[in-house]
Amino acid sequence: MFESCRSPHESAHLLRGRYGLPVELFADRPFLTVGPTVEAISLPERLCRSVRDHLSHLPATPAVADPRDRNWSFLIAPPAPYHTVPQQLRRRLLAHGVTVPEPGGRVMLPLSDYPLGWHWACEPEPGRLRLPNRAVVLGAVRLAILQGAGHVSA
Repeated sequence: MFESCRSPHESAHLLRGRYGLPVELFADRPFLTVGPTVEAISLPERLCRSVRDHLSHLPATPAVADPRDRNWSFLIAPPAPYHTVPQQLRRRLLAHGVTVPEPGGRVMLPLSDYPLGWHWACEPEPGRLRLPNRAVVLGAVRLAILQGAGHVSA
């Protein structure tokens, strides 16, 4: 995907143009700023695939994986009107290793196709940015937690 990119600026431009992501650069790394346009839910590896499976009925739910696949960050649409995730729910999720970055937090994006860098665990669909609603993804996270870390849905 990034084979034509020769700089971080070109990679950011590609991500904006191909997926409609509101990409910014910081220290030559493309990222998204969490807020009223895009949010994220970061999950430990043991829950990621189960959540992805629970969301398989939706168009591609974008998820970025860290360099060692220890955590995935699912990109989601915040509710309208915008409000942050309540602190009590954040604490409950954190007990299972799930984090919801605060507004202003950064989510790193792929810079290249190198598999040992930040990479797409679930690549977004090209075109206008379409993200699943926060409530839908939180529901999938809840199911994954209730079913246990080793569960793989059929």
